[in-house]
Amino acid sequence: DTSRNIVLDVTNGKQIRNLYGHKNDGFSNPKIAWSCSGQYIFGNHQEDGSICVWDIASSTIVKRLDQAAGGHSMPVRDLFASQLTDTLVSTSFDKSTKLWMVPM
Repeated sequence: DTSRNIVLDVTNGKQIRNLYGHKNDGFSNPKIAWSCSGQYIFGNHQEDGSICVWDIASSTIVKRLDQAAGGHSMPVRDLFASQLTDTLVSTSFDKSTKLWMVPM
């Protein structure tokens, strides 16, 4: 399933969560970043410039960072989340870099 992000337990390699709600295909290049609290995962959506924010405990999308929220107009190339603050940095094929303050 190409539109699924899988969360694994690094201590034993077991799958603990499946995250759905975004679209990717066999040619996409999914990007993922963890929030500083470890409670959320940020991931790109292939068809537009949006970034999904998943709550790990419930496996649901709790927020979308999209063009209406000041986001990218083309697909996201890369994501970086600070491990010290609620800061997310994204860069896109629209040749822009966005700095997000994502308090959760």
